[in-house]
Amino acid sequence: MQGTLDTFGVVEILQMLGRSRRSGTLHIECPQRLIDIRFTQGRIAETRDSTRVGTDTVLGSRLLKRSLVSEPQLADALREQEARPRPLGTILVDHEAVPEAAVREVLSRQIANTLVAAKLETSGTFVFVADPEPQPVSFITVDPQSVLLEISALGGEYCLAVEMLGQPSTVLVRNGDYNTLPRNPLVMGRGEFMVLLQVDGVRTVKEITQASRLEEITVVSILGRLAEAGVLLVKAERQSRAEDADELRAHRDSVWAEISQLLDDIVDEPDAATGSDEAGRQVL
Repeated sequence: MQGTLDTFGVVEILQMLGRSRRSGTLHIECPQRLIDIRFTQGRIAETRDSTRVGTDTVLGSRLLKRSLVSEPQLADALREQEARPRPLGTILVDHEAVPEAAVREVLSRQIANTLVAAKLETSGTFVFVADPEPQPVSFITVDPQSVLLEISALGGEYCLAVEMLGQPSTVLVRNGDYNTLPRNPLVMGRGEFMVLLQVDGVRTVKEITQASRLEEITVVSILGRLAEAGVLLVKAERQSRAEDADELRAHRDSVWAEISQLLDDIVDEPDAATGSDEAGRQVL
């Protein structure tokens, strides 16, 4: 199975591989990233993303952000992983540092973030290489359906943020009016702080994205949440090229089309959306 991301969306690819219970590796190549996703009988066993760095896109950082593990626990697991390579989540579960269900939830979000970010690239190709003889595994795997649900949530956040922020030329400023700042505490991870530091009342959304060195979907979604909460205010829009506006609109429409299709599929298959994920670890 192979094709381009403009003819086959990530939703369709995951659905096909999950339903056919295939084992193998899905290779996705975009201008800015290379992604490998390992499948085990239709379940996602492991992902590798060439752009993944020490930010909130990394599993360990996500677990820390949600206070699911402590820094010493994570450090111990990383040392063990270096000495005896295994997925980090499986090591933490084996150490009883975090529940297996929590790891699957965070992994689903991480994989969804990677796939939606790939969809936002201007172009891309994919190829699935099946395993002739699937090898046994004893680590945590993720149901593609849970990833699809996360893609729906992430894509919705992105599209709403785009609507709120406007064009890539929008300039944001920090809200200095104490009376209008949010009264309830906001969950702020490393990614949120990295993005907030780039807001200086001069940089545009596009420039903030480039300066923070995070994925576009991550930066835009964070800026949208902070603007909705009142932490950031839209200052103005610089004059932007028509091509920039068209590119942004194409991104938004493409993501929204996949979300709409996904929601339709979930309605058509209610059992798949609500089914349990008890087969978290599989041994083939």
